[in-house]
This record gives sequence, C-alpha cells and structure tokens, in this order.
Amino acid sequence: MTPVVGLTYEQFSSLGRQTFVAARGEAKGSGVAGELYSRYFRQGEWKPEASGLTPASAALWESACSFASPLTLDGVFRDADSPERGAIKAVFRLADGARIETVWIPMGGDEGGRGTVCLSSQVGCAMACAFCETGRTGLIRNLTAAEIVAQVFEARFQLGWDFTSLVFMGMGEPLHNLGEVVPALQVLTDPRGFAFAQEKITVCTVGLVEGIEAFAALGWKRMGLSLSLNAGTQHLRERLMPAGVTNSLPELRRALAAYPQRRNFVLALNYCLMPGINDGGDDAAAVADFARGLGRTIVNLIPYNPGTAPLAPAPTEAQVDGFLAQLRAAGLDAKVRGTKGRSIMAACGQLGGKNS
Repeated sequence: MTPVVGLTYEQFSSLGRQTFVAARGEAKGSGVAGELYSRYFRQGEWKPEASGLTPASAALWESACSFASPLTLDGVFRDADSPERGAIKAVFRLADGARIETVWIPMGGDEGGRGTVCLSSQVGCAMACAFCETGRTGLIRNLTAAEIVAQVFEARFQLGWDFTSLVFMGMGEPLHNLGEVVPALQVLTDPRGFAFAQEKITVCTVGLVEGIEAFAALGWKRMGLSLSLNAGTQHLRERLMPAGVTNSLPELRRALAAYPQRRNFVLALNYCLMPGINDGGDDAAAVADFARGLGRTIVNLIPYNPGTAPLAPAPTEAQVDGFLAQLRAAGLDAKVRGTKGRSIMAACGQLGGKNS
C-alpha cells in the first residue's frame, strides 16, 4: 500500500474518498481527511478514534494506505568530538535491505539547540565524485518520495531531533532523481502537513544542467538551490567530478544565471578544499570568474573530510584561512563551513562509508 508519508493532502484525501465510495457507495467517513493528515504529520500519530471514526471507517482508511514508516532505524551515532552539540547520524534500513544515512547538523550560535537535517535522495550515487565516499559505491537505486519524506518523519517523531530547515546534501544526487524528489518536496511543503517554507529547503547539485533547468521550470520561486563546485576550471573539475565532463562550466553558468532568484536569494557555491589539489591562488581566481554574473553568491568553504580512500589530508586551519583570504581578495563573499561529524563519518563527503 502507498505510505502516507509519500502523499500530499490532496492525494491522501482523494484516495480516502475513492476507497469509501468503492466500499460503501458514498464518501461518508472520508471527510476527516484533513484532520487525520495534519495530526499524522504534525504529531506523528495515526489516531482515527480522535476524529470520531468508527472501527469500520478506520479499517477502510487502513486499507487505502499505510501509516507505517518505510524506514527501520538501524543505528544512531553521535559525534565523539562534541557529543553534546555535535552532528548526529542515523542509519536507516529500507524494505529491500538497503541502507541510507540521515544527519542532524547543529546550527551555530542557536541557543535553542535547533539544527538542519541533511537528507539522502538515493542509495549510493552515480556521480562518482573523487572526494566523496558515497560516490565510490555507485548508484544502487533511487529513493521513493515516501522514503525521502520518512527521513524527516523519523527524525522528528522517533529521534526527537529539533530542526527548522532541510538540505538535500546526503547520499545521492537529488536532480538525478527528480521524479521522486519533486513529489517529496510537494509533501514536505504541503500546508496541511509539515508545512516547510520553500526557503527552508535547499537542494544541492553537482551541476546537472538539464536537472537545474527542469527544477527551475517548476516555478518554485523561493526554493533554495546550491552547487557543489569544487573547481573553477574545466580540467580540474572533470578530474574531481566526472559529471563535469557532460555538464561544462559555461553551460552550468548559463543554467544558474537563468535560475529564478527572489530578492534575498543567495546562490551557495560549495567548495571542498583539498590541499595540493584545489587550494592555489589561481583556483580562487577561477572561482571568482565562474561566480561573475550569477547574482548574489556565497562560497561555502568546506575543509576536506578524508574517507576510506583519501585524496589528500584534511587541510590545516592555516590552509583554510589562507584560501578564504584569497577568495575574499578576489571579490567573493565567502565563509568557512565548520566540520561537523567527521568522527562518525557524517561530515560532507563521508556518508555511506564506515560509521566510526
């Protein structure tokens, strides 16, 4: 049966109405769809009796769709470097035995202890980025919309994580699975359900030009988008990111320049700093050249997190500060994104490897 976590309110309501009409010849009993849906997504509860449904009516709803999560929690790992305020990684098992990882990332300086949840969109990844642990596994399969949304459901109601924003920066390339990511986003932003504002969700891509164009065509004017850039020259980017071969930097720039930008939109260019590979003055200048003409941009400088087959050592604080200064000298708005979760293989580029 279709899991409720993969349905918008309209889909849920329509499914209930059809089920009741087929069973009873009338829709009576399906009119509480909004109440059932909101309670499920806002309180994590399936409580038909609270809406005054008889056992027979409740049974009809349960025959229409599944209120069980498609994910099973396999383990939770806390950052040993900062157990109180560090990253937390959850490993989930899917119905076919495959596993995915979801990460809670603390938001710096938030006294309320809130954070961001980093979501996976695929089991494995086809992009094969040289610095990414997930990319070494290859693509096993796409996640369904229900499996994507269930990560948020489990994070909130089973794990008790406190978060206000979502980023698609976990396992997989979101724009390589648009057929399921888009329905998942529709559920996540449904005003009767989780009701996330579009600006509280960011989709990160390695730079699939056709995917960016298709995403822009949806007309979601407030949805966040960020790019995993990592190199400002075509030759180096192809070396680090095979997807760059068929998605050249000039084509990518055109697609990003055409992406709808609201007044306060800032395009994030994520840059994984690898000593001896992409940390020179020419690299900083090339990033500035790429950013020119893209509107407001910010470079998120991410210190490289070595995995099981490291390309380079993690950069020192001096190396990070030095490259940050070069980016700023080139006229870029740039900041360092602090490393969180490295001790449990939960940092950027480490998902899908060993857990600790």
